[in-house]
Amino acid sequence: MVDRPELRGTKGSAVWSARSLLKTTLECDMVAARLLWLSDKQAAAVQYTCALCRYMGIDPLVISDLAATHDIREMSAHAGAIVKEIPRKFAKSEDVLQALEALEETASAQLASMGSEPNILGAKHGLAVYLLQHAFATHKQSPDIAYQTMLTVITSLRALNLHYLANDCVTLIMDHHMSQHDARIQVARAAVCSLTESDFIRARELLQTYNFQFGEPWSRFMAHVVDKAINADIRWMSERAMIEWQSVVRDSMQNDCQVYEIVQDALTAYLEPYTWYVPKKVVVC
Repeated sequence: MVDRPELRGTKGSAVWSARSLLKTTLECDMVAARLLWLSDKQAAAVQYTCALCRYMGIDPLVISDLAATHDIREMSAHAGAIVKEIPRKFAKSEDVLQALEALEETASAQLASMGSEPNILGAKHGLAVYLLQHAFATHKQSPDIAYQTMLTVITSLRALNLHYLANDCVTLIMDHHMSQHDARIQVARAAVCSLTESDFIRARELLQTYNFQFGEPWSRFMAHVVDKAINADIRWMSERAMIEWQSVVRDSMQNDCQVYEIVQDALTAYLEPYTWYVPKKVVVC
């Protein structure tokens, strides 16, 4: 038998290892998906998913089941359970990195394949893969990567005008990532986004969750505004809201000026139609 070095596995072994075959198969599958993307984005999204599942050792139907889950916390918990059951150990750091990159590229393709007409089904499939990436990074003790994954999916969903899904994802930041330096900013943006979109129920749920654990003057005042909006208290919104907000700003120890600026700008814009006199903005920093 003629020895052919080009057919040897890693480190000069005589045969390909299972790890090397999986790694090379994934690379080939991803290249095929990128080429298919040029002509058929939806078919390419399916190709990405199949390649990912083959590499991770999971059934593609698992992602469909995950996408069909309605509650964001249930989706996250389900994703965590899936990751723990993956048969591969991913013991080497380079394998973990390759898996994370494949997860992110697949999730991004799922969302991008919808084009300019996003739909909830396609968005939930993309979200499901992002939550698998979040769970995988968490399982591999990479909290910074897990947090960055949440920021990526939130930004992507906002770009598709799927603000309610993006705001739901902020719940997971409150559950897992409040130690991150800008986590409070994400909560504030989600709360004011829900308010300005007149999604009062989601705004109230976000603020109730936040106030239960981390309640601060700005978040308690925002919850008060949401309650007034739900009750259609036009008089308070037109006469008292901004005046009371000024008191909140003056009396608060501001650990993060950017949070107060985000809330103040949103309140000013939201309350403008109700307010015949708008007090001068308080300088929050």
